[in-house]
Order: sequence, then C-alpha cells, then structure tokens
Amino acid sequence: MSGEPTAAPQAGAPRLSIADFATMAITFFSLAVTLQVVLIDIGTPPLRAFIASSVIFSATSQFAYLAVREAGGGEWAAIIAGTIVATRFGILAVSLIPRLPAGGFRRVLAAVNAFDPNVAIAVQQATPEHVEREFWRTTGGMMIGWFPGVAVGTFLGDVLGDTSRLGLDALFPAALLAIIGNLLRTRDGRTAGMAGGLACLVLLPIVPAGLPIILSLSGVAVAVALSTEQVGGRTS
Repeated sequence: MSGEPTAAPQAGAPRLSIADFATMAITFFSLAVTLQVVLIDIGTPPLRAFIASSVIFSATSQFAYLAVREAGGGEWAAIIAGTIVATRFGILAVSLIPRLPAGGFRRVLAAVNAFDPNVAIAVQQATPEHVEREFWRTTGGMMIGWFPGVAVGTFLGDVLGDTSRLGLDALFPAALLAIIGNLLRTRDGRTAGMAGGLACLVLLPIVPAGLPIILSLSGVAVAVALSTEQVGGRTS
C-alpha cells in the first residue's frame, strides 16, 4: 500500500493524560462556581449571570470585569476591561488556524473556542491531525468543568450571601497575579507591570472608578516602546 507514513507526535510535545484532563475539568469547575457566586453577589440577576458565563466562557475576561466592578467602576468600564482582556483570544486563534487541517467550518469552530490552555497544548503538536485532536481534548476538559460549574455557581449564588465572609473577594487579585506571574519574570513584563501599576496609582484619585485599571494598559505601550528602542540600538 503506497503513501507517506503518518507522522508521529512531536517528541516531547505535551499531551493531556487522564489525570491532566480531570485536573483541567476541576479547575474550570471551581473557577466557574466562584465567578457565578460573586457575579450574583454584586447584583447581577442569576439568569443574566448564567447566560453571560455560558456564552462568554472566559474566566480571565470575567475576572477583569469583576475587578473593575469591585473597584466601584461602572458597567461599561467593566465591559471594556473584559473586552480588552479578551482580545488576546483573536491572536491565539490566528496562531492556531494555520496548524489545523483544511476545512472552513472546523477552523471557524476552533477559532471561536481558542483559549490559552488548549492553544498552548495544540500548537506544540507535529501534524495538523494531532493539533486538532489535542486542541479538542483540552477544550473538552475545560467545558466539562466550566458549564456544570456555571450551573452550580448560579444556584449557590442565591444562598451563600456575602462572599467576603468566605474570602472569595480575594480571588480576583490572586487569580490575576497568577495569570501574569510568568510574564513578570521577563524584563518586558516587569516594565509593563511597573509602568501600568504606577499609572493606576496616579490616576486612582483623579478619574472615575474602573478607569485606572483600563488606562493601566498604557504600561504595555511603554514596554513595547522601550523594547523597540533597545532592538534599534543594537542593530544600528
């Protein structure tokens, strides 16, 4: 029988084991429950919270939304913050799509579900078939945890009451620090973090609540400008 042999997975490429799959599901279940409880605690109607989390399916975007609301920011400021955080999913989709097997519908479906964990694992595979398989396996673990967690959190949100009694108010700064932790180990990441933090501190007393968090993104521009200047200096 003629034809080229099927390529094996790239050596050392991460693949989701059963334990990894279970851990992924438990993690997303816990995130979803906590987010729903806090959303309802700040006054979001349960049905609205349930629909929003089911459609958005992004813990980090909702963390950004809640961080602004918890700081006293308005609804639109919180939505803008969540949207800015979500823009990275477009970049992740662009990096994923060329690695998938041909087919418009399957690529669009994957792009809509492109998030940090599934793309990170998928793009390290050797062939389009392995990329697609590991992408959907990881996505499955995320979804199996997320959607039941949304349902459970919506139910618990009506009965738990004040979430600060349970320490859930500390979740957002802790989670956001965990998300950016690896970036802060890099020079550019530290520059962006310090510049953004300084901008936020300066703006806190003079602009409406919520806006300092959004405008702290100027730290990224500072880091990019300094990095570009350093590269230009080395090449000149």
